[in-house]
Amino acid sequence: MLTSASRLRPSILSAALVAGLAAAAGAAPRLDDYLPAGTRYDPAIPRPADVLGFEVGEWHVRHDQLVAYMRALAAASDRVRLEVTGHTHERRPLLLLTISSPANLDRLEAIRAQHLALSDPAAEEPDVASMPVVVHLGYSVHGDEASGANASLVVAYHLAAAQGPEIEGLLDDVVVLLDPSLNPDGLGRFAQWVNMHRGAVLNPDPAHREHNQGWPTGRTNHYWFDLNRDWLLAQHPESRARLATFHRWRPNVHTDAHEMGTDSTYFFQPGVPSRKHPLTPERNVELTAAIAAYHARALDAKGRLYYSEETFDDFYYGKGSTYPDVNGAVGILFEQASARGHRQESVNGVLTFPTAIDNQITTSFSTLAAARDLRRELLDYQASFYRQAAREAAQDPVRGYVFGHPHDPRRVAALIAVLHHHRIAVHPLGRAVEVGERTFEPGSAWLVPVEQPQYRLVKALFETRTEFADSTFYDVSAWTLPLAFGLPYAELDAAAWKRAQPGPALVEVPAPAGRFPAADEGVAYAFAWDGYYAPRALYRLLAAEVAARLATLPFTADTDAGRRDFTYGTVVVPMGLQTVPRQRVVELLGEAARDDGVDVYAIASGLTPAGVDLGSPNLEPLTRPEVGLVVGSGVSMYQAGQVWHLLDQRLAMPLTLLDKERLGRLDLERYSHLILVSGGYDDLGEPLVGELRRWIERGGVLVAVGRAATWTEKTFPAGAPAAPAAEAGGATPPPPPPAAAERLPYAERQERRAAQLISGAIFEVELDLTHPLAFGYREPRLPVFRNGTDVLQRPADPYATVARYADAPLLAGYASEENLKQIAGSPALVAQRLGRGLVVRLIDDPSFRAVWYGTDKLLANPLFFGSAVGFTGP
Repeated sequence: MLTSASRLRPSILSAALVAGLAAAAGAAPRLDDYLPAGTRYDPAIPRPADVLGFEVGEWHVRHDQLVAYMRALAAASDRVRLEVTGHTHERRPLLLLTISSPANLDRLEAIRAQHLALSDPAAEEPDVASMPVVVHLGYSVHGDEASGANASLVVAYHLAAAQGPEIEGLLDDVVVLLDPSLNPDGLGRFAQWVNMHRGAVLNPDPAHREHNQGWPTGRTNHYWFDLNRDWLLAQHPESRARLATFHRWRPNVHTDAHEMGTDSTYFFQPGVPSRKHPLTPERNVELTAAIAAYHARALDAKGRLYYSEETFDDFYYGKGSTYPDVNGAVGILFEQASARGHRQESVNGVLTFPTAIDNQITTSFSTLAAARDLRRELLDYQASFYRQAAREAAQDPVRGYVFGHPHDPRRVAALIAVLHHHRIAVHPLGRAVEVGERTFEPGSAWLVPVEQPQYRLVKALFETRTEFADSTFYDVSAWTLPLAFGLPYAELDAAAWKRAQPGPALVEVPAPAGRFPAADEGVAYAFAWDGYYAPRALYRLLAAEVAARLATLPFTADTDAGRRDFTYGTVVVPMGLQTVPRQRVVELLGEAARDDGVDVYAIASGLTPAGVDLGSPNLEPLTRPEVGLVVGSGVSMYQAGQVWHLLDQRLAMPLTLLDKERLGRLDLERYSHLILVSGGYDDLGEPLVGELRRWIERGGVLVAVGRAATWTEKTFPAGAPAAPAAEAGGATPPPPPPAAAERLPYAERQERRAAQLISGAIFEVELDLTHPLAFGYREPRLPVFRNGTDVLQRPADPYATVARYADAPLLAGYASEENLKQIAGSPALVAQRLGRGLVVRLIDDPSFRAVWYGTDKLLANPLFFGSAVGFTGP
């Protein structure tokens, strides 16, 4: 808790919160209402309205308008430098404004180099007496939390145009990195929505369409991802650009401006004291509290309500306010009650958009004031953070980690790419190292030492923590990256590390190509299904009408590389069946090897030395999938976006987005596969459900994920579920009489309820490696991500369970004992025939946040191999 001297207390609700900045309801806001009173401004610097054509807060700024103003500001001010750090999926520019005194900008590279020495424990500790502090101001990573991006217009104008000793002294002491819109695509989507519903008379009715966005909302990026969860995962161009900026500068303070429910007030960190990550030093919390006192004074002066140390935590390092905490900075979350438009009624009165903007401006200015006054403390903290981490690393009995995969170098390279985004050093394994029953080999395995500046982040990414001080989590409780990528990995002690003989650190991420025969001399070609991009390779062939078959049983064949064993799931391309010219088939296979990383072998004869021959009925013909994904109202935007991103960005497959509300008017026969993700489907109606059933019975494959999977259990049952293991073979005992409810303290209700949630943990499942939907996996145990408590019924068909949870399933994260008992041994992936078709149920999210490379194939396999799942029922 904060000390009594700096305790943050709610202030008295002011007329400003009730009626906004303007005295008359609906009156246009004025720029001067946002700015510090009595400040002089350079008339040569354009005001926002000069470029926008309206006052800040009168309309929601579009991203193109925001860009235009920031460009005009940079052109007019010698305090501002503007750069484009990247582009979004929709090709909108990602801007960064560097704002400081002209003298500082003239020696900016020297300041940056001196500043970076703070985070290098091997460097001589620099003199911080005159070193500027670096503050990053980030706005609206959720595009529909738009007060931040609109506030950035005023903040940037003030820093560029204000005159006098106060602003000049601040800019001498501070380098400001201002990112006006962390999510341009979402901001543009939301601005379009609220502006198109804005009337000349502003309507505060919460039921008004302006305040209730359509699907998808502006919160997310183009592929409907929450970018404020991608700081650790680094899967999107917006995140990669901001990570490059972060590590190019290593700011001391890093703010993250958000919005929350309309009936809320204003939040700033510190968060819940018991829910910070153990790797975050206590000094970080002390500095956060010291900065918080500045926010409190600034908001008190305006009579605004606020709170701290509740609701929000600092555990998951993948958010904009927590990633800095594991990188020697102080991350600060701001949460402003949202008008979700221009004016909206709330329990605190009518909340106006200008009021929301003003609060974000106010705490931006208080952040800069705090950073100026606490400059020495912040600089000293950053230096001590890395030097203390170096001492901890030197004493850690774990000297490093080894990870790799002998059959999937592209998945390994993808993990290395993420580590490089975080400036984590990765070294090649120089000599085979054995850990337990596993041997890691040079060429397919890599090393991450703990003795490097990013020690604490390395620990956070590789640890499998299962014990916690608090059982409540605002986000996930586990994110172990090697497990997410499905890669074997191990800790190395000093002796093992020495045996591993690490080579020089990688400078670039490897991009291994697959092997390809030197000459076209086979009766068939074959490649294994292990590689992450094997589905892309297969679709490349099928889209070009190349005939391909799936080996549902292993075989041995003589190839251009000698006699080789081919396992379950091998894709065979028989040249005698082709209608496409042979040269074109060979070209496509060469592209698959080069671009998709699959190892292609030429097979000498259809008669194999062992296993099935190439003409066997156990080589199933494969057809090009035509896939539709049901989207729209009631469907999980996040899960739908993950499927779209996987097929579109990774597998290069066309995916038709089918609006749920139009599903009954569509010709389903056009699609071989339909995907349902978590959502509500009870409103589909009996006629449409009946048509879906008939579509499946005629040969369609329905893939249901998460709560869609449990919905299909009751909607498309494929036989009665098996009795639970404890009851199989015996009569069902009568239910026990209800026990008297234990009397509990009312104040503990939320904490106890949260303890029974699984907000995000890593579990282990056991695969049937002989099942077509598990092809591509070599080991029977697979880490999966789980963020719910639903379980699937155990099917009566003994062959239908492709994956089940292990008896002791928890690998990392938090789950209560009650939930662990319920989940242990339950099905994780079920495939059941319905007529000539197939219903596939995945209880977990296989493509969670686009970083679960290790389970993406559980979603891809039904799209290619559903027809290979034979009828096994009675």
